[in-house]
Amino acid sequence: MSSKLHVPPPPTDRTATTRGARKGGRGTGTKRKRSSAGRLIRLVALIAALGMLSACLLLVVVPSVLSAGGDSRTNLLLLGIDRRGGTGWGYRTDTIMVVTLDPDSRTAGILSIPRDLQLPIPGRGQDRINTANVYGSRSGDPDGGPSLLASTIEGSFGIPIDGYLMVDFGAFVEIVDTLGGIEVDVPKRLHDTRYPDPKPGDPHAFKTIHFEPGPQQMDGTRALEYARSRMSTSDFDRAKRQQQVVLAIREKALSASAIPSWPKLAAVVTGSVRTDMRPDELLAVAIMAARADMSSLKQVVLEHPLVYGHRRSDGAAVQLPRWELINPVLLDLFGPRTSR
Repeated sequence: MSSKLHVPPPPTDRTATTRGARKGGRGTGTKRKRSSAGRLIRLVALIAALGMLSACLLLVVVPSVLSAGGDSRTNLLLLGIDRRGGTGWGYRTDTIMVVTLDPDSRTAGILSIPRDLQLPIPGRGQDRINTANVYGSRSGDPDGGPSLLASTIEGSFGIPIDGYLMVDFGAFVEIVDTLGGIEVDVPKRLHDTRYPDPKPGDPHAFKTIHFEPGPQQMDGTRALEYARSRMSTSDFDRAKRQQQVVLAIREKALSASAIPSWPKLAAVVTGSVRTDMRPDELLAVAIMAARADMSSLKQVVLEHPLVYGHRRSDGAAVQLPRWELINPVLLDLFGPRTSR
């Protein structure tokens, strides 16, 4: 798989080669067994994505996992959805991040992709990137939605995706509450009079939320409101807040006071986190996340001028990429990468 960062060709409606075929059998083409130890696996997966396991734990248990061969850099697709009380996973993705980890340099980075970014989706043509999970889920394959979204990112950005984690926002609230809340330094006033507050018989109800600037303690509900609000600011500010909350969760979970809560966290995430990664892959990612020097963390949000607003012929408002500006940013964040 080429690592060249390029201006993508014009979109087509042809069906693209599956990620499984391009990655030697991984992805939608391979049915994986989800072991009876699913609680532990999913906990490690979630912690790995957010960099939340302590190095002392994993480096004692599996010190040689990283020497398995291949390119050391790992790119993980982190997705958040609101299932609205449903049982399926075929919803539009509300949060799209690519977490990159390089154990050689012990560096990490986060790329937030706006959900309204229009890109060519394999087999579907041009559409908002957050619809890829919906289209892919219609295949009936449990990994179909995230796999199509990953293929969209790979094809347009030239970023190889090594695995995905999809988190339900209901679980997010429970995770933060299980940790006893998180500390967040709010940079500016946030006032939203139309924050979604669905109720029985009124699924489109709203409520008002308000945040003053400064450090404050947030429980799960409050943290989710802070991360998801967009009406009074922008989708780009929202992406920055989401990265801020992810890092706050990491900091709290790495604290000594959080260690006793890990068994309960395992129970919380059961059934609320999906992944296509094997246990050994999750452990390798967790080690990389634990080793990363967070003081040099690179955080990127695809915002103006990297993207620009556009009104489609059907009236839909989307964001379009400026590849001549995006490509240097991607190279700095992800670096050169050779095929596996």
